[in-house]
Amino acid sequence: MIFRFGTPAETLNSPAPDAINGMMVISAPLRTTLITLLFIFFYYCSANLYSQDLSGNITLHIHNKPISAVLKQITEISKIEFSYNPESLPVEKNISVEIANMPLREALDAILIANGIEYIVVEKHIVLKKKSADEVPEMIPEKTALHRYTLSGFLYDKSTGEALIGANVYVKGATIGAMTNGYGFFSLTLSSGIYPVVFSYLGFKSAEREIILNEDVRISIELEDDHLEISEVEILASEGESDVFARQMSGISFSQKTLGRLPGFGGDLDIIRALQAVPGIQTFGDGSSLYYVRGGNSDQNLMLIDEVPVYNPSHLFGFFSAFSPDAINSVQVYKGDFPAKYGGRLSSVIDIKAKEGNMKRFGCSGNIGPYASNLTIEGPIVKNRSSFILSGRISTLNWLTNLKNFNKSFSFQFFDVNAKLNYSLNNNNHIFLTFYYGLDDFSRYNSVEVNSYGIGWNNLAGTFRWNHIFSNRLFFNTTFNFSRYNYSLNLPQEANGYWKSSIANLTLKTDAAWYLNPKNTIRSGVEVTYHYSDPGNVTLENGNASPDVPVVAEYHSMEYVIYLSNEQQIGKKFSLRYGIRLPVWQDFGPTKVYYFDANHKVIDTIGYVSGEAYSTAFSPEPRVNIQYQLSNVSSVKGSYSRTTQFLQQLSNSTSPFTSLEVWAPCGVNIAPQTADQVAIGYFRELAKRKFSLSVEGYYKWFHNRLDYRDHANLLFNTLIEGELRFGKGWSYGVELMLRKTSGNLTGWIGYTWSRAFVQTPGVNNGDIYPASYDRPHDFCINISWDDKKHWLLTANWIYMTGAAITTPVGFYLQNGYTIPLYGAKNNDRLPDYHRLDLSATYHFNKPGNRYRHSLAVTIYNAYSRLNPFSVSFNKIMNDNGEFVVPSNINGTYQLVPTAMSVAGMIPSINYQFRF
Repeated sequence: MIFRFGTPAETLNSPAPDAINGMMVISAPLRTTLITLLFIFFYYCSANLYSQDLSGNITLHIHNKPISAVLKQITEISKIEFSYNPESLPVEKNISVEIANMPLREALDAILIANGIEYIVVEKHIVLKKKSADEVPEMIPEKTALHRYTLSGFLYDKSTGEALIGANVYVKGATIGAMTNGYGFFSLTLSSGIYPVVFSYLGFKSAEREIILNEDVRISIELEDDHLEISEVEILASEGESDVFARQMSGISFSQKTLGRLPGFGGDLDIIRALQAVPGIQTFGDGSSLYYVRGGNSDQNLMLIDEVPVYNPSHLFGFFSAFSPDAINSVQVYKGDFPAKYGGRLSSVIDIKAKEGNMKRFGCSGNIGPYASNLTIEGPIVKNRSSFILSGRISTLNWLTNLKNFNKSFSFQFFDVNAKLNYSLNNNNHIFLTFYYGLDDFSRYNSVEVNSYGIGWNNLAGTFRWNHIFSNRLFFNTTFNFSRYNYSLNLPQEANGYWKSSIANLTLKTDAAWYLNPKNTIRSGVEVTYHYSDPGNVTLENGNASPDVPVVAEYHSMEYVIYLSNEQQIGKKFSLRYGIRLPVWQDFGPTKVYYFDANHKVIDTIGYVSGEAYSTAFSPEPRVNIQYQLSNVSSVKGSYSRTTQFLQQLSNSTSPFTSLEVWAPCGVNIAPQTADQVAIGYFRELAKRKFSLSVEGYYKWFHNRLDYRDHANLLFNTLIEGELRFGKGWSYGVELMLRKTSGNLTGWIGYTWSRAFVQTPGVNNGDIYPASYDRPHDFCINISWDDKKHWLLTANWIYMTGAAITTPVGFYLQNGYTIPLYGAKNNDRLPDYHRLDLSATYHFNKPGNRYRHSLAVTIYNAYSRLNPFSVSFNKIMNDNGEFVVPSNINGTYQLVPTAMSVAGMIPSINYQFRF
């Protein structure tokens, strides 16, 4: 439900029938019923499981009595019976217990497990048995009261001092544990005792410490890189414990080493290419940074670098990622089941963490290639207290212009700079500074070397973060960030100017994590953001606006957000995460607003002065996730999430070489877009955890989906909002992934079957049609072989059904020309897309050496498949066999379909070094 205040835009939603042309469509009443039932199911499960899984509180005051007497008293209070053999258990051992209002399960853990007794809950009975000696945490003195204390701290990479994100901390032999957050911090509250605690992280040697917990303890643990056993092509997972329960549903994580194994373009690490290998994520094709997630449009994806948004994550029209490879630490992908802290987009969040720099020693790394080269330096400012990293990359493409076909008429240039500084003020305070800048320029010159055409874009982003630990169980992170994106189009020489659009934001937010106890983690936050958008205006070389082109009004908006969520463990097998995000969007002047009638004609124009609000929207976003562990190697999960998007990109082109990027907020004429997504998944580990299998199904509804009238004009148009139409969409699919995560041969196989449909009044006669990114079949195979000494061989094959396009259904002749006649929208498809990428890397020395260097050979599109990104039907062939735009020339004219492809096979050889 969206609450809007001010002058509402016309809502153009009409219900779709429950079944049309064999396509799965769920009506609004049925959808509401399903969501209501889902919430009831979640509530019923949590309410009943809570009572059955010993979460009620208990109070005991016992001095020097046998364990059997303690159990009898617990039975009297809780009505739960204990079954055991007194001859095999130390039930006559005297203990003292002082418990005040403690959850029953925690009390049993402290009383039984600490004394070598394991228990199993069977309905209203608890079966006791002897526990293995090497798994028994011991209480300190027998008469010590069962107070609860907190073990907290940080996990670091021993060689670099960088925080380990998503590492595991758990009590050996018990179902109690925690995971480090995005800054390597963990917190685990336990009853007093002596505990064997295990610290583990993928690719690192596990560490075990005996922790005496008779007071709050703060520690820092450094884990050593395991060069011999590391399996770098796997997606991050738990070690020592099963991954199927800890894994994020509808999400996936990549480490830098994983990304480095995927064959990118030109031998570069590439985040966008990595996303192609994830089921549920589809890219448009070669030379495009556009990607689509579970039926959502390309602008419905949020990409963050250290919590600041980046609006265009690519160089050279998508061939290269916008981020320097050596500056990336990890990537977390969310396709659904969004934590409450994330919002602003409907379909996905790509959360990138930048490296912090080596706190131990100085280092340098680089990659020299034919298309781009990069260099990174890092090291401590104050050893073990502060560090920096500086990484830069520049294109080396202009040698291509010397080739015959280019005739030196084109210029390709791009570069980017990543920098980060982190400083530990003391044990409770840590600050981070992150900076990113990237620029692209593509120009075409005429015979006198005058820039006759060109496009360019640049991203600027910066963030300041302050971590503060208020207590061992309360962690705060405050962030101030800025992001700006400019897109420019050089006009012809006679126009003497350029067209430019811009978008920027300034954000202040605070996130808090309260580790209440091992069963509950509460997260909350507040955020305030200022948004600015220039939809595109013409500027002359002298800096003034063009008098011949109308000025399009700029947008100014504020966004206010609060969120709250709880991650709750219910017994040993169930967990529940529930929360809500509450965003408010407000538009204000200075601007000029046009009001339209039902026929999209202007009926009024109102100017608003600076700071004057004219539109407000509020859209609550509930989020729920429930998980059940079937066994030690399998689990099932379900989720529901609602997302809202207040800011959208206005573009009706899918070409990788589009010359228009316009962003506009919701307002009096643009309703906020919303999406509801339900998903269910099954996860299992196979063959002694050497393989893992995941299967997820989802259904997603889009409301107020943005569309365009036929032949919409989005350039130099002050009435651009009148070109928009609003409808609805829905998508559904099944995603499968099988991966091997150990041994010399690793990799995964992914498959997605999905559909995405749209219905918009005023478009396609109001009939349902497939979205342009509706690709029913998506298949990926990634294989990597590493001899752990010198050779690394990688292959990646991708197959996708061709994108939906509109083609003529007939032709007619007029004045000697063949004219195409078009019918239903997206009635045809491009040829199926498939591509094979190969890479071979030879390391000149073995892992563990201080200086490492290697030679990598990469072949992009190894069998030179020409994958079309468009088919044109408005070009004709003249008498000389040349394709020309229809014009008044002599000769016989016949319409000829022509397909455009970006490139065939592209080889690369790169020299890489690190010391």
